[in-house]
Parts: sequence; C-alpha cells; structure tokens
Amino acid sequence: MTEVVWPQNLIDLILEMPDREQARILEKASQLETFPEMYPVRTSGPFRGYRWFLAGPWLVYYRVVEGKVYMRAIWPARIP
Repeated sequence: MTEVVWPQNLIDLILEMPDREQARILEKASQLETFPEMYPVRTSGPFRGYRWFLAGPWLVYYRVVEGKVYMRAIWPARIP
C-alpha cells in the first residue's frame, strides 16, 4: 500500500466542502493507495508534471515520489 500524504491546507479546504464533494475526492484519492499512477500527467500549464483527477467540480493534483503520493492542489474545474 502506498501512503497518501495530505498537507494541512488541503485538509482544511476539504473540510469546508459539502459532504458529497468531500466523498468524491476522498474516494478517488483512496484508490491511489493501490494504484498511485493510475491518473494522467499534465503536460502543460501551471501544474505540468503533476498527475490529476476530476472529482465533482474539482481537479485534484498530486505527485508520486519515492513510493508516496503527495497531494498538492485542489482547483475548481470550472470558473463560474
């Protein structure tokens, strides 16, 4: 099992979200424990080199380094 590391600022952000959005993000992130490289890598833009997945209205960015998954950012998928 791969360890998933969450920085405190992302934990705080998730706790402010509605339960449904929290559940979507955490469900997909939990799959990274078994399959850390299952999502694609961004090839351009400010998050170039990061893997990402869509969870509801959020894009979640992470990196796999030395057998650990480091969650890095949660970004709105659409700007209203």
